[in-house]
Amino acid sequence: MNKYSQLTNEIIDAGITSLDKYTFVSTGLNSLKSQLNNPSAPLTVTTTNNEPFKDKEKPVTFRMNTTGNIYYASTSDKIKDETRDLFNSVSVLFSAMTTAMTNAKKSLFDYDSWSKMIGSSGYFVEVSKFKSTIIIKKNQLSINTQIIQRLIPGLTTGNSLEIAKNVLEALNGEYKNSKTKADEKLGHLLFICEELFGAPSVHVRLFYGSKKSHSSILKTPCVSTAKEEFNQVQEANTFMFVDPDIIAQFASKFQKQPKEYEDLIKKLESSLQTK
Repeated sequence: MNKYSQLTNEIIDAGITSLDKYTFVSTGLNSLKSQLNNPSAPLTVTTTNNEPFKDKEKPVTFRMNTTGNIYYASTSDKIKDETRDLFNSVSVLFSAMTTAMTNAKKSLFDYDSWSKMIGSSGYFVEVSKFKSTIIIKKNQLSINTQIIQRLIPGLTTGNSLEIAKNVLEALNGEYKNSKTKADEKLGHLLFICEELFGAPSVHVRLFYGSKKSHSSILKTPCVSTAKEEFNQVQEANTFMFVDPDIIAQFASKFQKQPKEYEDLIKKLESSLQTK
């Protein structure tokens, strides 16, 4: 397993916010949250005592892995076993995916390769096209902080913000590379694992851009504040993680049967072969 993959299980705290201030990526979980915030709606979310839970101030805690590719959000101090198994399986799958990319000699910022692997793996279904216009304000927070705070819900301070900044800086370095074509898409893959009152959900966002689309950002170092206000459009494909039971089963088998893990890597790698 390559160095990039070995880091996927190192998780650090990313912060905390109240439930009403967090927008879940999962439409299903947002529907549950809406019931909490709407007294007239039929309430189906209950506490462990089977009584309605109406506290909008319920904290949502965040965590992120050290490569900036897996983000966790949960309302529980202790997640359920099935949620833990699902989230653990994400780490296993992501490790296999990065290993397959490395074996195929693909850059981890190669948007086309990520897109091809996701589309042919059978583990994801595209649910939406994400597009956000970020207003970069002048003489305020650094450009990279403003971008991250808009793209990753809840991530505003701490070590995880620094991880996200490093990812953005690495992307900018790729954009500035003289060998990168103006219209060539570069991407960053982010697994978003969410749990609201015991209901787990996993989505993937494949963020992408090009030298041309990020020209305004490239004019000023991301670590600096903007000299003037400008708009930056950020796009991404959003996928729902499907058939999690199969991957979750793999997660417990890989230690005892490494051949199954190797077979998964080969399957993912085969999707990157030029036909």
